[in-house]
Amino acid sequence: MLSGNHWPTNTFPEHRNRPSLSASNLICGVLALESLGVDLEQLQSQWGTRLSYLRQPNLRVPAFVARRFWEVARALSGDPAIGVVAARHIDPGQMLGVAYLMQLMPSRQASLGVLAQYWPLLAGHLELNFDEREGHLCVALMPAQTMQPATEEIDFWAAQQVLHLKGMPGTTNAIRMLRLRRSEPENPGPWLALAVGSVQFGAERDEAVVDMTAVKEQRAPGSQAVGKALQAALRNYAKQTLQASVLESVASEVLQHLHERPDLEQTAQALHMTSRTLHRALQREGWSFNSIVEVHRRYLARDLIQARVLSISEVAGRLGYQEVSNFIRAFRRWYGVNPGAYQQR
Repeated sequence: MLSGNHWPTNTFPEHRNRPSLSASNLICGVLALESLGVDLEQLQSQWGTRLSYLRQPNLRVPAFVARRFWEVARALSGDPAIGVVAARHIDPGQMLGVAYLMQLMPSRQASLGVLAQYWPLLAGHLELNFDEREGHLCVALMPAQTMQPATEEIDFWAAQQVLHLKGMPGTTNAIRMLRLRRSEPENPGPWLALAVGSVQFGAERDEAVVDMTAVKEQRAPGSQAVGKALQAALRNYAKQTLQASVLESVASEVLQHLHERPDLEQTAQALHMTSRTLHRALQREGWSFNSIVEVHRRYLARDLIQARVLSISEVAGRLGYQEVSNFIRAFRRWYGVNPGAYQQR
């Protein structure tokens, strides 16, 4: 039985809590934007990343690159529900392999076990938490890092879960409620169209509430041979991505040491490289060290201000600003208002 204390937490430990994810959900996002007629050249220009980057074999996308993607996708599509739209597109990558493997299971409860097992390969920057309460199973997405994922990415993963757990025609819809931390959109129609029992916005955490009786319903299992082939492919992906890329390694170092005002030289030493080698490696990826620090500061500033746990001066310190006034000026440049006004808004 799956519960908060009995799910496979030790699977793929090298991928758990890594600030990176597979490229599958971003490729689905690209397909959604293309279907909406968005100019993909404009997407590449504003994102700052070539789409060919997503087609690299055995790729792990740093979490900050993914967040930037969804930020641009929302702006170019003009659709606050772009994450929900993207969930209806299929990418022949790791996510599709896990989805097929889930379909082969003899019940949706067993398929959730598969999802839990392979989840670190899909999204190391998010934790998948199971909590059973009074005949219901709450399947929650919990940020594993200080930096939050994009709202649209959460929408994507939530919609993916709903589409599977609803079940095939003739089976019982197992979803009773979808709870999302995001604020209620002006048009909640796309979320309501997922056909769950109800949708709650402004919730404490992102989770799907599932009826345990429904997910235990038995169904005809799929081919064991196909299942073994899919498992082998996923294990091979895990093996090939044990070593983080330079970009992912730098992003991880910056995220951990932002309060210490990391610089290129210190980071290069931590990664056992010369600063010149590191600079050139980042250039090949289309990034500079300072731009990576800047984007992490921008996203974390927003996350910490919205959380309302730290004071503005404490947020400034967490981001490595020695003077609060410098942080306020930077925040105004990023978001057009002072942090205090942004928090109240």
